[in-house]
Parts: sequence; structure tokens; C-alpha cells
Amino acid sequence: RGWVSCLAELDDGRLASGSWDRTIRIWSVAVGFDAAQATHVVLEGHDGPVTRLVALDDGRLASGSWDRTIRIWSVAVGFDAAQATHVVLEGHDGPVT
Repeated sequence: RGWVSCLAELDDGRLASGSWDRTIRIWSVAVGFDAAQATHVVLEGHDGPVTRLVALDDGRLASGSWDRTIRIWSVAVGFDAAQATHVVLEGHDGPVT
């Protein structure tokens, strides 16, 4: 596991966390939830630490990484992380922070 480097609140109240372990986790954190039973899904695809998350107005999530890419993820409620769709934006010469 890696350090958490960024957080973003999604429009529906879920929380996204980006980490040095190259993953993004989407957490269900409804009022009154039990932290011991918190549910989350894991998004994988970056080849470097995830350093920036931004919740977009249309419900998608943008992530930036030391792998010099930006990824746009579809994270609608009920999505299957194993089949998560995303677009990869490339072209930067350095990390996206």
C-alpha cells in the first residue's frame, strides 16, 4: 500500500482517494456509516503514484499521475471496477500534479 496523496468528493457524496500505490479508491461514506465496514472499489491503470483527483461536473473523475498521464474515469454509482472505463490523455513531459 502507499500513502494517500489526494482526495476528491464526488457529487453523490462518495469519496475518492488517490495513492502512491498507483490506485484510486472510491469510498461509500454516507452519514452514519461504520468505518469498520466501509465499502470501496479500486481503480487501477496508472503506472505511477496518483497525485491529483478532480470530480468533474458530469459525474466522471479525472486523475493525474507521475506516469505523466491524465485519466478520465466513469464512476457512476453501481459501476463495476473490473470493467471501469477510462480515457487516457498523454503528452506531458513530466508528472501531472
